[in-house]
Amino acid sequence: MGITGCRQSADEYDDDMQRAKESGIDAFALNIGTDSYNDTQLGYAYTSAARNGMKIFLSFDFNWWGLQEASEVGAMIREYANHPAQLRVDDKVFVSSFMGDGCEIEAIISAAGQEIFFAPNFHPNEGNFDFVQAAFNWMAWPSNGENKAPTESQNVTVSDGDLAYANALSGKPYIARKFGTDINIGKAKPDLFFF
Repeated sequence: MGITGCRQSADEYDDDMQRAKESGIDAFALNIGTDSYNDTQLGYAYTSAARNGMKIFLSFDFNWWGLQEASEVGAMIREYANHPAQLRVDDKVFVSSFMGDGCEIEAIISAAGQEIFFAPNFHPNEGNFDFVQAAFNWMAWPSNGENKAPTESQNVTVSDGDLAYANALSGKPYIARKFGTDINIGKAKPDLFFF
């Protein structure tokens, strides 16, 4: 939401919502930090999504949120949980994150006051996958494993990353980013896609 801080009304989100819907997109992730204008812009976005037949969900950017801010994260989830435009999966409020390994998931759920379908960008072997319902891999490109260009000695392919997530999730849904190619992680197929 950081690039939308200057929008003045829900009308200014309508074009985004309408074009997304026409393109077959079902929902938008609203990546949020701790900016002072979040509540205003989220209100506009949720209003626009509802009147345009779209769904949206909060994705907490842990570059800005602190791992210890579970009650604040939960309160933000609670504020929008019952909005008509809120994406729900299995009748739970769908919530995501960018990073956040080590956040206090049980405290977030407690502060939210209801069940959430938590699908964060935790990293295999770092995040606690026991309390998540799904997860996604941010890196849909070859890398050195540290979000930098691959090297001759360190090349993590997209398939390597997909497989690491599938293993960490142990059968829970895997959300993959798809850029015009099928994702092959053995017999498993990702359940949801981010485009």
